[in-house]
Amino acid sequence: MGASSWQYIEPYAEDVAAALATTRQREFERLFIHGTHWVGLQPAGQSFTSVDDLDDLWEDETFGGEGTHTIIDVWEVIDAEAYDDSHTVRPLSDEESMELFGSAEPTRGDFERAQEHYAARHPGSDGLWDMPRWSAWCRPLKDADGANTVIAFWGRSGD
Repeated sequence: MGASSWQYIEPYAEDVAAALATTRQREFERLFIHGTHWVGLQPAGQSFTSVDDLDDLWEDETFGGEGTHTIIDVWEVIDAEAYDDSHTVRPLSDEESMELFGSAEPTRGDFERAQEHYAARHPGSDGLWDMPRWSAWCRPLKDADGANTVIAFWGRSGD
């Protein structure tokens, strides 16, 4: 399938790991519980009920090389200063936020403008900046009153 990019705008939670877990579980339910696309990946006699049921499949060459091309493909929140690594989500630092969004406290509009600017510079790209594959970034987004109302997660999956 190749690499693909994805994004999620979710209700703000001060605990990024908790927001990530909630979003991954909801996406898992959409794909594996309510969808049929991934039925062939389920070992005979085993049903998936939570995103945690996928852990063993990452070792499987078919699934591990393909992934889901969704937020399910990342599960570890790392520090803003850490190195982007496989299956990690890294909150952007204020400096990175300034560089990408023009603000240390970006709004959803700033996020959307940055995405449009990236797409204009990289025609045909479905990406949001050039993070390594199998990783993601996140950043809380402010509303007009300056409150964190949502958190953006965006990343890349695939080979």
